[in-house]
Amino acid sequence: MTKLTRLLISSTIIVLILASCSFPGSNQPQPTPALLLPAVVTIELTVTADTSVPFNKEGQIINYTYNVKNTGTTSVPGPVTVTGATCPEIADKILDVNETLVCTSSYTITKTDLEKGSVITITTASVNGINSNPITTTVATVRPVVLTLTKTANPTTYDRIDQTITYTYIITNVGATPLGGAQFTVSDTGFSAPIICGEATLTLASNATVTCSVNYKITQADMGAASVSTSATAVVGSVAPSQAVSATVTKTTLSNLPAGSTVTHQVVKGEWLWQIARCYGADPKQVSAANPPTPAEISPNTTVTVPNIGSVGKIYGPPCVGTHTVQSGDTWNSIALKYNADQEVLQMVNSNSLAAGSVLKVPCNSANGPAAICNSTGGTPTTSNLIRISFAAGTTTTTVTGTALSGNRLVQYVLAANLGQVLTIKLTAPANSVNTAIYAPNGSTLKPYDFNPTWTGTLPSAGDYRIDVANALGLGSVTDIPFTLEVSLTGN
Repeated sequence: MTKLTRLLISSTIIVLILASCSFPGSNQPQPTPALLLPAVVTIELTVTADTSVPFNKEGQIINYTYNVKNTGTTSVPGPVTVTGATCPEIADKILDVNETLVCTSSYTITKTDLEKGSVITITTASVNGINSNPITTTVATVRPVVLTLTKTANPTTYDRIDQTITYTYIITNVGATPLGGAQFTVSDTGFSAPIICGEATLTLASNATVTCSVNYKITQADMGAASVSTSATAVVGSVAPSQAVSATVTKTTLSNLPAGSTVTHQVVKGEWLWQIARCYGADPKQVSAANPPTPAEISPNTTVTVPNIGSVGKIYGPPCVGTHTVQSGDTWNSIALKYNADQEVLQMVNSNSLAAGSVLKVPCNSANGPAAICNSTGGTPTTSNLIRISFAAGTTTTTVTGTALSGNRLVQYVLAANLGQVLTIKLTAPANSVNTAIYAPNGSTLKPYDFNPTWTGTLPSAGDYRIDVANALGLGSVTDIPFTLEVSLTGN
């Protein structure tokens, strides 16, 4: 074996021995290289509008502020842009992580913005082509007032249940452009349904008006209050509603006769002495003593003296006795409540008989509560004459004179009118001496008999309207009563 061969064999043995040996730390796990996350760029945009003042005029300025923030994991080079805004240049031209750049813009309000009621913008920020989410910003504007409303009540006082109060509304277009294309309506807190004003096709020119009216019936609850006040607004289409307006009617006593005075009363069929006393709030014993030897049931057209009125109760005035036709479901209590009648007296004068269809005699306002309206037992007033009212060419108002005769007689007037015209009457006569009533062509009541000397209303149809003027039968010492009646008819 040569020397070289021995050297080769020895080297091989040494290598094999070393390969089979374990050295300390040779099997320890080696460190893993850290993972490198991908770089992410996220742009966040917030928008603020300065709304410290109301925006109600054309030409006002809305100032906006935009905050553009890098919420990603790596910086991103500029530039920064925002829709419709001005942004400053970044000092180092790099938007770093969590760095914010503030941009601004302004907007001038237009007439259209005011009419719409708001300014809506949609904004996006962009940094080197990377966009934020779009942000919608709404700034409210105050819509311009183009409608005004006035509201009046006629009469302005009330004194009994079922009395009619007529509310009249006038809508005016105070804007510069015509309004239409939708129904003009009035919403009044006193009524559940909107009140229609004008035709559905009506267009109001600038400064033009439309008028409408509605009747309200005084309720039992109203009689328990000092006044009735309701609020109304006018609307049409999408324009801003008008300002709210109100009208107040005030409760008054039914009769203006002074308490403590002595009056004479002309008896109507069905009345009796004690009920006449209650009618005037007088002591029945004093009334009996003042009218000897008048029986309890007295004859129609008899004149009786009623002293010291209001001494033991309220002064209601005639009619003192009324009638009621019994309906299915009526009770003595319900009838008494309807007419402010003493239930015991009501049952007594009707022999305690309550049958559907029968006509009861009602002691009106004998319960000393809130005044109620009764139908007189005197029957339908007899007509003394029938007069047609006409107007001179080119005029809308005329005045007639007459006399309301005693004995339950009246004067009747008729006049021709068209749908939508406005009728106004004004009666001049001694206070609480004459009643007036108005009836439509179909016989429906527009104004029931009462002492109110004035009335205004929009007529519901074309045809002949009737105005009745009737003697109030025995208030004070008045018998035949002269009067003056002014009648106006306006509109087409």
